[in-house]
Amino acid sequence: MKIVTYNVHYAIGKDNRYDLQRLIDSVQGADIVALQEVERNFGPPDGPSQPEDISELLHDYYWVFDAAFDIDGSEKRPDGGILNRRIEHGQMLLSRWPILSKRYFPLPRLAIESEFNMQMGVLEAVIDTPAGALRFYNVHFGSVSSEERQQQANFVIKLVQNSPSEGGAWTGSVTAAAERDWSAGVAQPPMPKSAVVLGDFNMHPESPEYAIIATAIGEHNGPLLTDIWARKNPGSNVMTWHPNPGRPGDEQSARLDYCFVTADLIASAGASWVDESAQGSDHQPLWIDFETG
Repeated sequence: MKIVTYNVHYAIGKDNRYDLQRLIDSVQGADIVALQEVERNFGPPDGPSQPEDISELLHDYYWVFDAAFDIDGSEKRPDGGILNRRIEHGQMLLSRWPILSKRYFPLPRLAIESEFNMQMGVLEAVIDTPAGALRFYNVHFGSVSSEERQQQANFVIKLVQNSPSEGGAWTGSVTAAAERDWSAGVAQPPMPKSAVVLGDFNMHPESPEYAIIATAIGEHNGPLLTDIWARKNPGSNVMTWHPNPGRPGDEQSARLDYCFVTADLIASAGASWVDESAQGSDHQPLWIDFETG
């Protein structure tokens, strides 16, 4: 099972050119794809709706999308009616296997007046993989404040810890709501303990927010989550984000993209690598290979 996480920078590449196809080319062969900075309706009324456009290019995948940043982009038509449009910036998950359930959570944020700071979120999906049902968390932390990211890291830790005890999309008996069978005729959806937490965390490995995630305690007093790149490539750092040459003053290249897994998945995790040749974004795709038995 190959998994890739990629901040696609709304399809603007290192050459400042919009090209959705080259993003798709960079994730070919993946079984599960986690994308950040996917947009809807940015720009003119006929602007791209990227979730639908991506799904057309990857037409044999199941997919879900949700957005933390969601503002009005509606217009009045000449006849007085409303063209209802939402300008959205969020995350997308695609899978070769059914996505059994989806939830979306806005992350904690601070009102920072000195810089533009938008609402960020985490997309949860339970996917019916060949290894059994797994939880996936597609994460995008804020880029402005370490203090804010520390709050976001604590939120994600609690989400990973508490979700299994809350149950899946529904629990109990379908007869309790006999007037409408919300189960859609299928068994109670799972909320497994096993979880993969991946995406653009906008943090450095030596940051306090990274330490919050890396030192969180799980079952049997072991780590709750393990950084697969660090586990599989000890002592080797890698750059997953590079400054945009069109924006003077940007930071130096950094490792901002991660994949963490719960303890029970560590033994299944194989190689982890970064596609340094991809040109479709200011980030690079991070890949993880898992044995599925």
